[in-house]
Amino acid sequence: MRLLLFSGFLGSGKTTLVIKLAQFAIGRGKKVAILVNEIGEVGIDNQLMRQLDINVWELLNGCICCTLSADLVSTLQKLDVEYSPDLVIVEPSGAADPKSILNALPYYKGSPLESLHTISVLDPQRLEILIEVMTPLIVSQIQHADLVLVSKCDLAKAEEIELAHQVAQEHNPKAEIMDFGKDSSLTTLIKEIAPWMN
Repeated sequence: MRLLLFSGFLGSGKTTLVIKLAQFAIGRGKKVAILVNEIGEVGIDNQLMRQLDINVWELLNGCICCTLSADLVSTLQKLDVEYSPDLVIVEPSGAADPKSILNALPYYKGSPLESLHTISVLDPQRLEILIEVMTPLIVSQIQHADLVLVSKCDLAKAEEIELAHQVAQEHNPKAEIMDFGKDSSLTTLIKEIAPWMN
């Protein structure tokens, strides 16, 4: 079982990417499960994914970064036993700190994870204000990423994209940084992430 963890503030474009990557993996014969946790009574993302025939296990009752750390572990173990997925994509709420999730994973006692990779999605159009008001969270999301994905590059100004690159480089010089937008081809992104899903 491979694990792909997404982070990024609400509205950054995580769900769109998760769906596209899941469809790519499913199209290549992989069993995929998506763990989502949404704050609110109606799981819109969950409903959309179910319509697309993507297996969704929904984590509720708060934020995965705090109260659901234990639930994440038990859900992974249940997934391992009942579904045996090749790939599990974890999409926590935008308020989730990946550090808490990563700290919970050593308590997972199911089949050994073949790989674990994290992707942080940055919205360049809102990054300047987010970094001011939510500095610890945004910084942690960047610091724990293997790949920093700057989204909405078809809509953002050049200086906003440049700022996103600067912030990512400052807080995680080892991470790869990629740009992505609606007008961008998925080919490059999928080529980069595919080894993490196979």
